[in-house]
Amino acid sequence: MTNQSYPRNNDLSCEEANVLFEYRDGELYWKQRGKSRQMGRPAGGINGDGYRRIKINGKLYAVHRLVWVMHGNDPVPFVDHINGDVLDNRIENLRAATHSQNCMNRRVRFDSRSGVKGVNLRKGKWHTCVILNNEKYSAGTFDRKEDAVAAVDKLREELHGEFARS
Repeated sequence: MTNQSYPRNNDLSCEEANVLFEYRDGELYWKQRGKSRQMGRPAGGINGDGYRRIKINGKLYAVHRLVWVMHGNDPVPFVDHINGDVLDNRIENLRAATHSQNCMNRRVRFDSRSGVKGVNLRKGKWHTCVILNNEKYSAGTFDRKEDAVAAVDKLREELHGEFARS
């Protein structure tokens, strides 16, 4: 189970989505007028979590999930933004992923003191850590941050493959 503040709605078909929206370069535009919608205007808004969402019949839908389905793909549990930009909903920036793969592609945490995923300063040494399938892997402990960054990036590439993100 994922920790999310909205229900993951996968029940809009490709046909239904294409009746409601026009897709242009990662954006969805309304095809029909409605109570709070105008034809030709961008659909939805950005929620507190940074994702663009659209309300349809009282349900919130993530735009990237609608774009995924509108291009003939089956609904999947996770749709990953390849470049990490959650507002870049171009179909070529989206891919199906597992929960684990989606986590691999996360950005560095906002409260990271090193500014680098998997690199932490403890007792004057730079420690490294990469997680895969709930197991921690170390690339070593280093005197210089640059060495730790290079080592953790190499390990992440090996373990996470195409989903690796520094």
